[in-house]
Amino acid sequence: MRPPARLRAIPERYARLLRLVWALLFGFALVVVVLATAHSLRATYSYSPTFAAFGLSAQVQDDASVLVSQATANGSGSSRQYRILAINGRTVERGDLIADVAHRLAQAPGPTISLLLQSPEGRQFRSVRLRHPAKLSPADAHARDLRVATRLGFALLACAVLLLCSSLLALRRPEDPVAMLFALVFALMAASIDPPVQLWLWTGVGWAEDVLASTWFYLLLVALALFPDGIFVPRAMRWMIYAAVPLVIFASLPDVNETVQVVVALVALLAMLGGQVTRYRRLTPGIERQQIKWAAFGFAAGFVLLLVAFLMAAAIPDDPALRNPLFNLATLVFFSLGMAAIPFGLLIALTQFRLWEADTVITRSAAYAVVTLIVGVVWAASADLVKLVVSEVMGRESEAGATAISAMIAAGVFAPTQSAVLGWTRRKFGGPLDRVRSAAERLKNWGLTETPEEVATRALGIVDEAMHPLVAGIVLDLPSGPVMVAARGMHSPTDRRVHDRLLLEDEEGPVGRLLLGRRSDGNRYNTQELKAVRELVPNLADALRVARSRHSRESVLQQQLEAMAARLAQLEGGTPRPA
Repeated sequence: MRPPARLRAIPERYARLLRLVWALLFGFALVVVVLATAHSLRATYSYSPTFAAFGLSAQVQDDASVLVSQATANGSGSSRQYRILAINGRTVERGDLIADVAHRLAQAPGPTISLLLQSPEGRQFRSVRLRHPAKLSPADAHARDLRVATRLGFALLACAVLLLCSSLLALRRPEDPVAMLFALVFALMAASIDPPVQLWLWTGVGWAEDVLASTWFYLLLVALALFPDGIFVPRAMRWMIYAAVPLVIFASLPDVNETVQVVVALVALLAMLGGQVTRYRRLTPGIERQQIKWAAFGFAAGFVLLLVAFLMAAAIPDDPALRNPLFNLATLVFFSLGMAAIPFGLLIALTQFRLWEADTVITRSAAYAVVTLIVGVVWAASADLVKLVVSEVMGRESEAGATAISAMIAAGVFAPTQSAVLGWTRRKFGGPLDRVRSAAERLKNWGLTETPEEVATRALGIVDEAMHPLVAGIVLDLPSGPVMVAARGMHSPTDRRVHDRLLLEDEEGPVGRLLLGRRSDGNRYNTQELKAVRELVPNLADALRVARSRHSRESVLQQQLEAMAARLAQLEGGTPRPA
């Protein structure tokens, strides 16, 4: 069966059913996030202290089984991990969860406990552990609380953003199949990232996370192929409806190398994004191009952050004793920020909110990223050099001063770098104000050489480039009355879509009106756009006045020449010739 080339608007009877499915998934994801947060707090403040009271650190495996190791000073375990076979002679089953094991440890009577442990090589031995509840110092407790708050804060931010974007898409665009696909994707994502992923693994239902992740990955591939108008571009992309099924199955198989699965999944996503490049090139400048820009910005920002997180995760040592808690925390923070960034661009694109700000946001973000990279490289390069010089001159006791000096160098580089990079982007890409100011001199020259109609037409081109109105027109005051001399998207000055009627006035008085509709994306004009049009008005009024006066004089002169030619022809008895 050949798949459809496009998905049309959802009929109302099916839209209601789909909204019900979305509402159930949204409620499910919300409940999972709440339960996962509570479970994560319980794991930190109940399970971990229970194991620590016996000098142990617990690690939960992919199959939900629990391994323990000797706790180290930084709170992690040593490299040697053991499986608990029995507690005080009572067998611990392989399927017992960390909550069950922690409960049995907490309920064990007496100051000591006898554990039957099994090493990775299969050797069994008994270990008697003394119970000594660890009391953290205020500084250590504060550091732990700060790490937990940071991790959960960013994780919940990602979940909240995904759920918010999901609800806005479903409620504002229920008839749009692409918007509803992404609404389902974001709800499922929220139920399968941190902290929910910990809940699934630690409660022995890791298969639920696999099902959720596989489902949203399939829907995401199809949605990306359809974005933004529901048409598969190029047309071969429609086979993704079928091809994505074995791809998703392969990516979720437990016995396949995880690195290979990640690479295949990334290649599939990049292929979908490559289809967007083809679509973008085929489109003329307008709303759909801006939608693709916003979506690309969100995905690029998200993928960069996720790539940083994956690279950091790959650098985490296998030995728990060598792991740095702050480095692990930073990895989770980058992952959560990446998951939060992905839906923002798509949300703006599909709700058509501030579409025309895409160029400004993208260029400024790229500029700040370049500035950050340059300052980071300078700081990293200068830190070691300054430390070496200071240590040689003043001794190793002055390393703190060397760090301060390198930070001052980086701060000194920041301001000129920021000014240079932002100045270049402003000159290269500009904004509404830059476009209008660059057109002031051209308007003056056009007034001296062109007709009022041509000046007005060119001025509307400037307005359209800087402000992107849905409709626009210029009405010029002539001796015979007001006349619309140029228009875009409208045919009459009384068009109902006209939202603003700006008086075109210079030092000598009014010459007409500039008619503007709302922005083509349905939003109000921002501050820069309003300032731009206020700066444009006097220059445009002056150019139209000059063009009108010159054209009027030239018309009168032309009429006089034609009248003179007709009179001479009559006197000569011949046929009048054109002047």
